[in-house]
Amino acid sequence: MLNKKWFLGLATMSALTLAACGNGDTADEGATDEEVVETEDGEAFEAPTTGGEGVLDVWTFTDEAATMINDYYLEEFPDLDYEINISEVPTEEFETQLDPVFGTDSAPDVIFAEQAFVKKYVESGMLVDLSQFEGIASGAENTFDYVKEIGTQEDGTFVANSWQTTPGAFFYRQDLASEHLGIESPEDMQAAISDWDGFLNTARDLKEATDGSVYMVSSRGDLNHPYYMSREQGWVVDDTLVIDDQLYELLDTAKTMVDEGLMMDADPQGEEYFAAMNGDEVMGYSLPTWGMHFWLKPNADETAGNWRMVTGPTSYFRGGTWMGITQTSDMQEEAAQLVEWLTTSEDFMRTWAEETGDVVSHEGVVEEVRGDYEEEFLGGQNHYDAFADAIPAIDGSIITEYDQTISGAFDDLALTPYSKGEVTQEEAIEAFKLEVQNLYPNLQVD
Repeated sequence: MLNKKWFLGLATMSALTLAACGNGDTADEGATDEEVVETEDGEAFEAPTTGGEGVLDVWTFTDEAATMINDYYLEEFPDLDYEINISEVPTEEFETQLDPVFGTDSAPDVIFAEQAFVKKYVESGMLVDLSQFEGIASGAENTFDYVKEIGTQEDGTFVANSWQTTPGAFFYRQDLASEHLGIESPEDMQAAISDWDGFLNTARDLKEATDGSVYMVSSRGDLNHPYYMSREQGWVVDDTLVIDDQLYELLDTAKTMVDEGLMMDADPQGEEYFAAMNGDEVMGYSLPTWGMHFWLKPNADETAGNWRMVTGPTSYFRGGTWMGITQTSDMQEEAAQLVEWLTTSEDFMRTWAEETGDVVSHEGVVEEVRGDYEEEFLGGQNHYDAFADAIPAIDGSIITEYDQTISGAFDDLALTPYSKGEVTQEEAIEAFKLEVQNLYPNLQVD
């Protein structure tokens, strides 16, 4: 999952030592002095730390880690004879901070890794085989397959697991749909936008009905994730760059929407992107499970209750957080207990789902709780049930260790300039290929 403080535009970093109610005498032994560093945008954060002997070090990019460990795990296990030191690093700095120490004695015991870069660490050979821990192995039998697939190396070694699933949806304004399109229900909206041709035609109808004052979507970000996650192949197959047909369709769809004035064309996750959630100029946003809770809700006070969700033109997913244990950890059993409880405990999963609305990775819990939700923000719609239906269609095999870098290059060098009419499609693809070849000389780029 993306760092949820992004939507508020806050710089975030906390190094928290969460003491179990046991022997805390070792907490400061070997502790690293706090060091303040900056992101590329000049935002200050504390460098991640390791706490020394008798301390379980956890490095994370998401503030969920502190909540789950402090408010749930330590409440369940108050008498641990060690402490847990949590270092929270901004998402964009996580790899920069972890990579230099990964595989050394200075590495943390446990990492929380985001979907965009988790495969890099999964395939590194420096995470512990989780199947050696009986509790994790048996508990993960109830974990959705795609979650385990992403956390499994090419050789079949299971090294990372997650407590959540992150199917995506199209969140739209029911009041605007009723007023301008005569669409009165999520079922009618889904019928109208069940494929990309229908999506574009509905966007054109909306423009005509409003004289261009209401856009179908806010940005390219509402298109790229659904397209990326509906590919048949990932970015790299057999050490060769693959540009799936869905990506060419993405380029065409984005350019059409910009050319015809169907998209606001705001910067994804920029100020205008979030501001429009509280106004009447954007019909909808493509967001995953966590996007509703941490991006849409906090920025849509005045439009709350008017939103609904549908699958949209394609099933997709976005984000998610996986936990792994480092090979260099001298507290692997303690780390395994934490990973087991957070990613497989049925009791924790049920409580977490009920209290946060997060769509968890435990199949049994999802089936148990899916019928009990009424989301006031969505006018009483049961979002959990709709998301649960989408999970089986998720294909984890398209996730590669190259995703963060190559997807960023495609967005910057192909999707954005081509959709804005700054380059031809051929020029965009060529610039993208050249960048990938420069970044990864060992890949075959045809």
